[in-house]
Amino acid sequence: MKNIFYGWFMLAGLALMYATTNGVGAYALTVMRPLQIKSFGLDPQSAAFLPTLLFLTIAIASPFVGRLLDRWNPRTVIAIGAFGATGLIFLQAYITSYTVLCIFYVLYGICMSLAGIISFMYLVNKWFHHYKGLATGIVILGSSLGGIIFPRIAVMAGSEWQKSCMFLGIASAVLLLPPLLLIKPEPAVIGAVPDGARFPERPNTKSGKTGLSLSVALRSYTFYLVLMVTGILWFCIKGYLQNHGFVMKDMGQSPATAAKLLGYFSIMAIAGKLFFGYLSDRMIKEYIMVLAISIMAAGFFMLHALSAGPFLLNAFALVAGFGFGGAFTIIQVWVAGIYGGKRYGSVLGVVTMIDELAGSAGALVLGTLRKASGNFKSGLDLMLILCTVAVVSAVLVRRGNEDPPRD
Repeated sequence: MKNIFYGWFMLAGLALMYATTNGVGAYALTVMRPLQIKSFGLDPQSAAFLPTLLFLTIAIASPFVGRLLDRWNPRTVIAIGAFGATGLIFLQAYITSYTVLCIFYVLYGICMSLAGIISFMYLVNKWFHHYKGLATGIVILGSSLGGIIFPRIAVMAGSEWQKSCMFLGIASAVLLLPPLLLIKPEPAVIGAVPDGARFPERPNTKSGKTGLSLSVALRSYTFYLVLMVTGILWFCIKGYLQNHGFVMKDMGQSPATAAKLLGYFSIMAIAGKLFFGYLSDRMIKEYIMVLAISIMAAGFFMLHALSAGPFLLNAFALVAGFGFGGAFTIIQVWVAGIYGGKRYGSVLGVVTMIDELAGSAGALVLGTLRKASGNFKSGLDLMLILCTVAVVSAVLVRRGNEDPPRD
């Protein structure tokens, strides 16, 4: 145990924390929402506004959180989010009005930003250089674990959603707070170096753009290509997941089948996150990005072009989930590889803001297209076109070798 790099222990804690904040925000609240609709007598539009409010809050808060990370101890930033999220989950049980419920979603969105992907990737970038891809995969598989664990906790109390809040609060306190003790801002604090040892520099880890400030990045066309790629991926990923149940309904599948396929999707996403994270440490990241996008697009093409037999639906979930997990991981590794300097937090905050806005737009646009056309085909057409644009943009980032002026 003495020879194991401390950063790996910290990663385990970060994965549990990400599983908690994301598992509650993105999954458990979704399961509880129908019960709250009945309890508060909400109409469909009011209910649909709640997740939109959550994602918009994360988007707006992300640039501010990124700047905080460049100035404060990341452990402090994460601790504020962790304690805030835990307290809010308990307090949700006492909400009695829609207005207060909206306030809860805003505050929880802020806590998700503080104790979420921005802060965790900031630490990964500090602690790992040559194993950054694998480290990223380990941290963000927490999002898939959260999707497996927390919805089950949310339904333990049946129709009593207030009691479910207590169960979720206890689970959050257990999984979210103790890992704070493992967080160190950088390896030098414990007399270590990134990855636990010194490695000879490898070609695929170099980047002439590493360390750019946000102001310089904003003057670089490469940055906008990066934003286009990440935005498109989140448009497709979040857009599809938010409409998965409706797509399966259009294909004549039962809710049980839809849930089973989502389970397969999540399991393969975990495999994709680890595999592509490992691969990105050994190959050029833009090529791995293209591969992940292509696999994800192949899964959606199967859903678009082929019949809805059980075998093909299972194959779709496995292929698309694997590609999704890979794309999710490579986005984070890719951005860190290009912009992972002293102002990385500020840059990552802007990237995360675009991702959240694009994801929210994806859910809205794909849902609107389905409603207008009467089926999901037009939405899948759009996703496949956008995936092609993302592949071309990623290749252009690789080929573009500009060196913009520095501040």
